[in-house]
Amino acid sequence: MQPILMKMNSIRRFGFGVVLLLQFQLSLKAQQDEKIDSADVVDLSTAVITGQYSAQSIDKSIYQIEVISLDDIKGQAGNSVADVLSQTLNVLVTPNSQTGNSEVSIMGLDSGYTKVLVDNIPLISDSGLGTGIDLTKINLDNVERIEIVKGAMGVDYGNNALAGVINIITKKSISQKWKITAFLQEETVGGEYDWYGNKNPTKGKGRHIESLEISHKISDKWFISAGFNRNDFQGYWGNRKGGKYFRQDSLRGYEWLPKEQINTNGLLSYRTRNFNAFYKFNYLNEQINYYDQTVSEQPLGGNERTFVSQNIDYRTNRWLHQLNINTKLFDRIRYIADFSYQKQERQFRDYLYNIPERTDFTHPDYSVFASSKALYARGTFSNFIDYDWIDFQLGYELDHTEGFRSRISGLFTKDISNTIKNYAGFVSAELKTDIGLSFRPGYRAVFSNKFERQSNYSLSTKYDVSHTTDVRLVAGTANRYPNFDELYTYFVDSNHDIRGNENLKPEKGYSVALQWNNKINHQKFRMSYNLSTIYIDNDDRIELAVINYSPLQNKYINIDKYRAWGISTADRFIFNRFDFSVGASLLGVSKRLATVMDKKPNEDFRYTFEANLSANYKVPKWNTTFSVYYKHSGKQTEYVLENDLVNGPFYRLGERGAFNLLNFSMRKNFFDNALEISLGARNLFDISSVKNTTIASSLHSANTGEQAMFYGRSYFIKLIYNLNFK
Repeated sequence: MQPILMKMNSIRRFGFGVVLLLQFQLSLKAQQDEKIDSADVVDLSTAVITGQYSAQSIDKSIYQIEVISLDDIKGQAGNSVADVLSQTLNVLVTPNSQTGNSEVSIMGLDSGYTKVLVDNIPLISDSGLGTGIDLTKINLDNVERIEIVKGAMGVDYGNNALAGVINIITKKSISQKWKITAFLQEETVGGEYDWYGNKNPTKGKGRHIESLEISHKISDKWFISAGFNRNDFQGYWGNRKGGKYFRQDSLRGYEWLPKEQINTNGLLSYRTRNFNAFYKFNYLNEQINYYDQTVSEQPLGGNERTFVSQNIDYRTNRWLHQLNINTKLFDRIRYIADFSYQKQERQFRDYLYNIPERTDFTHPDYSVFASSKALYARGTFSNFIDYDWIDFQLGYELDHTEGFRSRISGLFTKDISNTIKNYAGFVSAELKTDIGLSFRPGYRAVFSNKFERQSNYSLSTKYDVSHTTDVRLVAGTANRYPNFDELYTYFVDSNHDIRGNENLKPEKGYSVALQWNNKINHQKFRMSYNLSTIYIDNDDRIELAVINYSPLQNKYINIDKYRAWGISTADRFIFNRFDFSVGASLLGVSKRLATVMDKKPNEDFRYTFEANLSANYKVPKWNTTFSVYYKHSGKQTEYVLENDLVNGPFYRLGERGAFNLLNFSMRKNFFDNALEISLGARNLFDISSVKNTTIASSLHSANTGEQAMFYGRSYFIKLIYNLNFK
């Protein structure tokens, strides 16, 4: 009876959101009846590709797609995808000061439930294809826009797409014959900065970025481009003294580790009327340096001595190759195919370092502790029949992903390697009526060498109330496969017993979303506003659970249930040179945690409020744009399992505190846009850490109650030089 009541409560909450949408629509219906001269209407649409049969206007998409445009990317002057996503509602980007990585969560679900794509190709990571992606490893040099769809996209994109999809679209053409773009960006890290290359032991601060991109339109058919980017983050010192410090007071090292990234990319494309193809590659090299805070004396012979400490260098190499073909078969059927080979290799070396002499005592080679390799192919067939009111799509997808973890990685006491093979077929149909109603049912079947067959379903509908108003109802399912660590972790010694579980079954989930959109196009201004509600349900969640308390044993098992319900609004107003957007959301999360204890955590929804705004103002006389971006992330609570050695295990309610982000930038062009200068400030409220008691204490350490999220207020200046030849 209890599960039935819980589902009824969930349905009532979703129904309440539907009623709110309808009431809001009726209250504004009068504004839609106003006669507007079609010649005065300015189209706000943007071409999108995520979840589409082929590129089309965002207004015609049956999915609700959020777009971070090139203007937004320029306005924020971000260094990576993580920077620009941090301003999006119900998207939380969490950095790690000790690893330098950042992960994204959507609708309260972590990065394992969000598919990250680059040009429709899932990007590889330690967790597999498209999941658990470190967003700081994706730079923005050749990014044209970012498309976000929230909610289950299992039919279109398969596993791990319950929370949604992030699709990063890169540039593939230019209007000129040649285009050469070079930029230099200098940025403080908090209040720390010095000019690049200073050799003083107390120096070496700030972020320094250099980039060069060369594009050439060889002919109307052929295009080629290549790019290089170096991002040198020299760490955040904070109260520490850096890697060259050798006093024995535990102040050596950094609060945020130094990290250097080198990104290179290349593209070759060919285009005719009925055939388009491109090949592109990307190579990433990332170096992260760890400096132990313990310093000891080392004899050198005779009366000589020096000071030494342990250094660890972490290195990541990632290669991506992609071939895309977009053509017509038999002069009718649209065939879009993607083929990709990707490889990521993580290495490290641990060595004794002579600090005063700046030399390595032990000279070890790099050792591989984690690697992933994947072959991926995806193809779709559409446009079978010559009718405007109906189209359908057939598709296939396959990937062979090979993972490796070494016992030196920290989670394994033996080397583990394994290959997971997935094969999928999917089909959908899109039907349009003459009353403005269109809908798309879809189905996907997934076959694996590791798991039983999985099925995903979707039904998306769109109703054009008028030429300025539409309503979308989107329902879909998605499954999540266990990742490598959940399947194969084996960390067993005298103090630990943490094991993966090869018998795990895939998680299953679904989402239902209702969205209402309205636009007002006027001679003097334009407005758009959106109201949406969404419900997500996820069963058989995989968690690391205590299966025995004496001795303490942990194992990944399918035990939990996750539900999320939210309502949000997004509004935009454009008047002359002023562009203003504001949004707000209220997201409730409920978790059912299976436990052997008598007292279980409360399963009621716990709510988090978020709000954001952006404002851009252009001054044509000065050829200058001023931009402001703000986001409020409200308090979030979560139950945490603690193990008291005296009284046994218990659950407590932890809290991650609220925080506010405010960024400002000014962008000015000179010499007919040949030179562009951007300057501004990030994190104007000077936030460094937030209260966080949602992390359980471990056997060796207690929860400090604080989480390092940022490193304070920072300032930047960016100089871009564009050289164009007609």
